Amino acid sequence: MQALPLSATDDVALARAAAQGHPGAAPVVWQRFAPLVRRILTRTLGPGDEVDDHVQDTFLRFFRVAKDLRDPSLLSSFIIGIAVRVARAELRRRRLRRWLQLSPSGELPDVGGAQQDPQGRAALTRLYDILDKVDDRSRALFVLRFIEGLELTEIADALGCSLATTKRHLARASHRILTAAQRDPALSAYLTKAPQALDPPGSLACGGEHDE
Repeated sequence: MQALPLSATDDVALARAAAQGHPGAAPVVWQRFAPLVRRILTRTLGPGDEVDDHVQDTFLRFFRVAKDLRDPSLLSSFIIGIAVRVARAELRRRRLRRWLQLSPSGELPDVGGAQQDPQGRAALTRLYDILDKVDDRSRALFVLRFIEGLELTEIADALGCSLATTKRHLARASHRILTAAQRDPALSAYLTKAPQALDPPGSLACGGEHDE
């Protein structure tokens, strides 16, 4: 197979190369998308040493199903969708371990800068306490939209949902999480500093759109 300058290819060419099993595709896909996948997993699951394993799992899954990507232009959304499924599977495993009393207390491990910003660490801990109380889909939607900053169309493509369905579930998730955060002393000050951090309930209502 003739070598391709994959490092200079766009996502469409890279997706096709990966689907064809091109030997140079794997390192380029990793280089291009590993930082994004790592952020999504870290922000969805919380800091932890196991994130590296989940990043690798995401890409192993991708290369097993790369040939199933019908629209090569959606390579990024395809990989994000796999990362979200990996994260949701881990969240389900965590809940099972808690039920069986086989896990630690659930407190976040130490992260860089904690000693310099104990108030920020307390807020981060409380945020993940809140996220632990919502369903996996709501948690993933919240992270992708308000922490990762993805567009609604990107989230819909990644999760395989209609835009209307994505908007509706995101509005519910953000309202629930925001309401809980506003009642938490450790988080309310951060919300006061950034009142536009979350869209208010109803602002994501679709204009005339219907679920598929």
